[in-house]
Amino acid sequence: MTATAALGLAQYVSDKGDGRRFYPDDPVWEEPDRNDIPPVEVFPLTDEADFIIHSFQKPGGDAGPALNVNTLGEVPDSSWFTNRIGRRPMTVEEPLTVEEIVRGPNQVEGPAPGPWVVTGSPPAGITPKFFARDSRGDTYIIKLDPQHMPELPSSAEMISTKIFHALGYNVPQNFIVHMRREDLSLASGAMWTDKQGIERRIEPSDVDEWISPRASEGGAGGVRVLASKFLEGRFVGEYQYYGTRSDDPNDIYPHEKMRQLRGLRVFAAWLNHDDSRAINTFDSYVQENGRNFIKHFLIDFGSTLGSGSTLKQEPRAGYEYLIDRGDIGKGIVTFGLWQRPWMKVKYPDYAAVGNIEADFFEPWMWKPEYPNPAFERMDEADAFWAASRMVPFTDEVLREIVKTARISDPAAERYLLETIIARRDKCINHWIARTNPLDRFEIGQQGREVRFDNAAVRVGAARGEVTYSVEWSRLDNLANQETPAGGEVRLPGTAMQVPENAWGPKDDAGYRYAVARIRSLHAANPQWARPLALTIRDKGGQSQAVGRYEVVGIDRPRTDADVNYDRKKHPERTQAAPGR
Repeated sequence: MTATAALGLAQYVSDKGDGRRFYPDDPVWEEPDRNDIPPVEVFPLTDEADFIIHSFQKPGGDAGPALNVNTLGEVPDSSWFTNRIGRRPMTVEEPLTVEEIVRGPNQVEGPAPGPWVVTGSPPAGITPKFFARDSRGDTYIIKLDPQHMPELPSSAEMISTKIFHALGYNVPQNFIVHMRREDLSLASGAMWTDKQGIERRIEPSDVDEWISPRASEGGAGGVRVLASKFLEGRFVGEYQYYGTRSDDPNDIYPHEKMRQLRGLRVFAAWLNHDDSRAINTFDSYVQENGRNFIKHFLIDFGSTLGSGSTLKQEPRAGYEYLIDRGDIGKGIVTFGLWQRPWMKVKYPDYAAVGNIEADFFEPWMWKPEYPNPAFERMDEADAFWAASRMVPFTDEVLREIVKTARISDPAAERYLLETIIARRDKCINHWIARTNPLDRFEIGQQGREVRFDNAAVRVGAARGEVTYSVEWSRLDNLANQETPAGGEVRLPGTAMQVPENAWGPKDDAGYRYAVARIRSLHAANPQWARPLALTIRDKGGQSQAVGRYEVVGIDRPRTDADVNYDRKKHPERTQAAPGR
């Protein structure tokens, strides 16, 4: 990146020193984080060090609000994230179709038919896998299901890949295919690290060992495998969930303060992505539109839902860290007699589903394998953003996604779908109601009325009467100063009139701004009484002009997350949101 480009990116997140609150191009929907940068080396990261740092330290800075959001609290498109399902509220863009969601990230129809050439095997991971090149010349990572559970991890990976892509993350192109031993040949010089940790040439007997034991279960059609197409660009390491890459001038937001990484906690709880850690991310140095930059991916979803990659998911997964000192201490004090509640959970015996359920599951209690700095800093505004993105995943959408896993047992497929739906509902109902849940703001053509909705009521997360009140103020945008425009007014419903004296003076662009602080009063959700600040803008021109009035700011109530959170010390945070 040139010095000029770096300066431009830095100014993008500063207030440019002129004191104004909004700029004419707000809200911004695309980050300028794909500036051309010189080649970078692989960023070193080891699984062991990552585990120790996160289990015994508290990496990352203070909590504070998410930094990579626009003035509406939304995450702009970037090298990390692309708004897809539930994208860009208050725009005319059409939502994704079911067909687009099911297709997911796939840009090809799958591996080309014909022979495969084995080119190597990756040294990392616990899932049996190797590299192979199809007849088109595309290279794939071939992941083998456990011999005794021939559909489990591949099903989980297919389903989770589709969902994470629709949510907005960069993910690989994955396909379920069938492979026969006679279609596999060896490339000259193909190497791998064997079970003894020795790097050596791959022999035909190695391929026999990978494929042949599974061939009898695959039948004449061959062995079922997950083929994951090589990601674009060049691998340059994994990203961590805190800090920034020191060699990437585009990487300016501390990762623990990025909303899509904080909100990932909600999605990970939904899909039981307990392996949501740095080792399962992928930074790739890519070239797009003549620019070279680092693109950030989530990868390896074989340990999601009920799959533990090579076995059924451990019953502990999602309920305890690998080292959970509080529960370990309780076990020691009671000489092992204390039984953890999750130990009593019963799972149905579906080999293609593994250990996943929705009855005992509670979203706010869910945990990954070890603490995640971004997850720990998720606040109410981050959680609302995430929960809102889950709402478009209707039963119909999820049914079509689950079908892509090609589970042969209809009863297992039905159980998995029902479980995903039930966990979705629990996640939405809990996290969408943690803050003042007003959304869907619309301004009348004359700019005299603003209508809104209550997301928590709309999705059934809260019931009973809700009343609303508003207090208007004039915003001097250039000075970033507000002046009251009357007292608090009780609203008759979900619409409010804009007083003429609520408009502030014109700024240098000729725009006027008015701020409404709206409180929602609901007996079972006292946290809604904290006002949401809505800013509307009058861009001037003809009074009937389309787009003259617009919503430019949404400041949703939040509190700093407790990085040292302990649910035993803060039991009020572990309760289900009232009003269910």
